[in-house]
Amino acid sequence: PHCYSIDTAFLHPFSIADSSARRQLAMYLLAFLLISAHAFSPPHIPAQHNRFLATGLATGPPAPPLLQLRPLLTPLSSPRFTTALRYTNDPVGDIIAEINPAALAATLVAIAAIGFSFVQLLPSIGAAAFELTEAEEAATSAVASAYDNAAWEQEITEEGSKGYVNRRRLANEAKLAYQEGKMDREVRDKSLRYSETNLDFMAVLLRSVDPSPRQTLVTLGSGTGRSTLAAAALYPSLSKCVGIEFLPELVKLSNGYRGKVKGRKASSEFVAGDFTDDAISSRFLSNADIVFATATFFNRGELEASLDSLKVGAKVVTVDERLRGKRFKFVDEVNDAAGDLQLNTGYVYEVVA
Repeated sequence: PHCYSIDTAFLHPFSIADSSARRQLAMYLLAFLLISAHAFSPPHIPAQHNRFLATGLATGPPAPPLLQLRPLLTPLSSPRFTTALRYTNDPVGDIIAEINPAALAATLVAIAAIGFSFVQLLPSIGAAAFELTEAEEAATSAVASAYDNAAWEQEITEEGSKGYVNRRRLANEAKLAYQEGKMDREVRDKSLRYSETNLDFMAVLLRSVDPSPRQTLVTLGSGTGRSTLAAAALYPSLSKCVGIEFLPELVKLSNGYRGKVKGRKASSEFVAGDFTDDAISSRFLSNADIVFATATFFNRGELEASLDSLKVGAKVVTVDERLRGKRFKFVDEVNDAAGDLQLNTGYVYEVVA
């Protein structure tokens, strides 16, 4: 998990920030479920009609409407009819006949109300943007232009820009080259999923940390370096921004993009290595002031283990992963700044021990 970041958004009714809209949709959904259960539930069958003998015969008073009982045998010694239990040859018709019209109408009304509520909310979903300062907008635009510079790279597809699709292809090829000829136990990481950080979200996350001049920032799983270079452009007064990436091919791409980012930016460096290795951790993390990691696909516990060498007072920013352990004091939680959707969740921690 060393070449990925934020790329996906999850949309469901309760991700909508407007609390009144959430309550309204919740009420509609609850009403829909209750009414549907009543409208399509089968009629109550008394216990005395639900007795089956080993021979397939049942005795008792007349059967309910769905189960038609026909006389099979009339024993001379018994005053009661013994009847055979069989199902109708038109089960669909019987089900339709048993539907409660009033409940069905109420169900349709509930469906229409839910649909109307979603239609009212759709224009605002995804329409709002992160609120950035002028300097932040200039920095993120410089990085975006560096990565998607050519006209063909800027063309948008269903998967993102063509530039992103091409970088993902190159990352997948690098992953396959690394895994080729290796047994499963020899493969350090079997996923190595690639995606890219939303630059506006990156700006909001770093703003919550408030980096100081001459501090060092380290990105774990830096991929093609987009988030690392974004940090360098957003805070040019930083001493250095270091990206640690598992696949050497992506480190080479990162160094290529470094010269394409225009404007002021902090010094940057990209290193090929496993951030869980003690040598890497000791060299780069022991002096880090800020650590950034999109940990959506990290293996459980490996992030905390890699941060053992961090000094007291260092800040850790993670995406979609909470840190565990007494060393890390929770500072802040950062969601979609626009407030319409919970795209990803960022967490800010401080090392206290």
